[in-house]
Amino acid sequence: MDFLNSSIFYYLFFLAIPVIIHLFNFRKQKTIYFSSTFFLREIATKNKNKFEIKRWLILISRMIAITCIILAFSLPYIKNKNDSKDSKVGLYIDNSFSMQRSDSNNKELISYAKENAVSILHELHDSETVLILTNDFEKKHQKWYSPKEAIELINAIPISSNQTNLTTIISRYNQAIDTLDDNTFYVFSDFQTKRNKQKKIQNKYSKIKIGRLDIDNSANISVDSCYFSTPIRRKNEIENLTVVFTNHSTVDKTVKSKLMINSKQKGNYNIEIPANKTIHHIVSYINPMEKDTIKGIIEINDDNIVFDNKLYFSYSTNQKIDISTISNNDISTGLFNIFSDSIFRLAEYNIDHIEYEELKNAQLIVLDELNEIPSGLIKNLESFLSNGGNLVVFLNEHINRNDYNQLFTYLSIDSISTWKEGEHQIKYINYDNKIFEDVFSEKKSNIHLPKINGYHAIKKNKQTRSRKVLNFLNNEPFLSEYLYKDGRVFICYSGLKSEKQNFSQHALFVPFIYNTSLINLKTEKLYYYINQETIIEKNDITNNDIIYLKQKEQFEMIPSIIDLNQKTLINFQNKIPHAGNFDFLKNNKIKQPISFNYNRDESIMEFLNKSQIKDIFETQKIDFLTTENNTISKKDTGIKKQKRLEDFFIILAIILLIIELILLRIWKM
Repeated sequence: MDFLNSSIFYYLFFLAIPVIIHLFNFRKQKTIYFSSTFFLREIATKNKNKFEIKRWLILISRMIAITCIILAFSLPYIKNKNDSKDSKVGLYIDNSFSMQRSDSNNKELISYAKENAVSILHELHDSETVLILTNDFEKKHQKWYSPKEAIELINAIPISSNQTNLTTIISRYNQAIDTLDDNTFYVFSDFQTKRNKQKKIQNKYSKIKIGRLDIDNSANISVDSCYFSTPIRRKNEIENLTVVFTNHSTVDKTVKSKLMINSKQKGNYNIEIPANKTIHHIVSYINPMEKDTIKGIIEINDDNIVFDNKLYFSYSTNQKIDISTISNNDISTGLFNIFSDSIFRLAEYNIDHIEYEELKNAQLIVLDELNEIPSGLIKNLESFLSNGGNLVVFLNEHINRNDYNQLFTYLSIDSISTWKEGEHQIKYINYDNKIFEDVFSEKKSNIHLPKINGYHAIKKNKQTRSRKVLNFLNNEPFLSEYLYKDGRVFICYSGLKSEKQNFSQHALFVPFIYNTSLINLKTEKLYYYINQETIIEKNDITNNDIIYLKQKEQFEMIPSIIDLNQKTLINFQNKIPHAGNFDFLKNNKIKQPISFNYNRDESIMEFLNKSQIKDIFETQKIDFLTTENNTISKKDTGIKKQKRLEDFFIILAIILLIIELILLRIWKM
């Protein structure tokens, strides 16, 4: 026989109370005077013996009755022969965002999961051990506890942004158990499809019992994302922000939305979203003049799932595009005039003084009519293009063809042959090239194009990947685009000197230079998603810099710096506590704002049914717990079918009390 509640045995000390009462009966004695006590002595002796017997019988009866009552409350049972001495029980509580859904009683699914788990723990005895698992895999959830300790852990489980599929959960549980142990693993979840679909589960060592939780209310509206159509932000300029909303319900919805910029409300909107549709809504506002760090929030009112009601974003209005020019002497006037714009940060290099380490930080490198190309520059340009940089090359008639052809061959692009003198009219423009995106409102056949007084003819390379930009009447290129790995090369087969061409004064020149600097521009993201390991790229940070992330007085952390293949990565690990707008500081100065949002995968209100759950377990046997209103039945709370004895002891205690009453009544008569 064993006991589920052995701590109740401390109450056996109360058995001393009836013993004390019977041994020290302090009844008041009454004296009666007789003339002769001869006959009374014999009667008193007989009655005293009977009285002592009665007292001891009642004492024993009461002590046995009290013992039976205490034994009943200790929940005694007899184990089955096949039961092991110390069984193990695993409990998985799904604490993902979808478990925040509430039923008509305003009770969340995670509350039902906790209550069901606790009801199972109440049926365990002290020798059994419990492992609690959630989506967080915290250290405290990697050890075994007694049932009482486990109850405290379960009640403290919070909702988490972490998403973990059931395959990973069961694999983690199987790693924690001894395969020889008798064990049962309980799973309480809503089984969201996004996390568990097509994930086949391999389980050999555990009896798995499924507590599938569900409610009828699966409606949800989410703010999914936001973006700008242009890459650069400036102070006091109108911004058109595109916001993506999704209606995950089966009925059309109208939701109220508001936009906050630097804690000031910029607009209220009523957004109409058809059922099961995603819409793109544009909101307009003006960037503040007083600050160059912008922190925004897009918020909607939707009570069912709240984690996706807010989308945080941030950016800076003092963004700069890094440009590096390499010239024989001074930079060409046309280039200098354009790069004098405040949007650019220009680094000018002479052919004899090139800082190769700084070149990798540029978005665009311009070779401004270099006569010769150093061999060291060729390797650096190849590395620069491989990492997504853009290169613009202007060629004059005095260049060293061998140097350039060495570079062009290295980059697998067309080589140059002879210089063609004389006036040539450009006749073809490729309107579809990205370099002219948003430049023309319509395509014109009689557009005025530049005139050229000399250019380099090319020799085709069969391996090249080229795109036309501007061509002469004879179909030879004046300006071509070449693709090399992640980068782009733009070659102008003539120089920028005014006596040879009028391209640098033509209206096409400015958008060409601007767009070459913007294509593939590595702009700062408006936000990042909180993952188990959040990593962002920051190439202007070194190991000597002191960096940390801060949110007013609420949160502060020091991320780690990782150097990887000419890239600097900032690893925030899994330490971002919640969605919001933060400040990223470098050497105690705010470098830029950074926003973090929860992943929107759980916004999709699709869940596996019982048949689909069976499919992911394939041929493995699982048991579904019987639930009513998301509460498991009493028959499913027991780990084993045991012979319970508390009823026997209660009945025995009642019988003893009845016997005592009968004896007292007979003796009284």
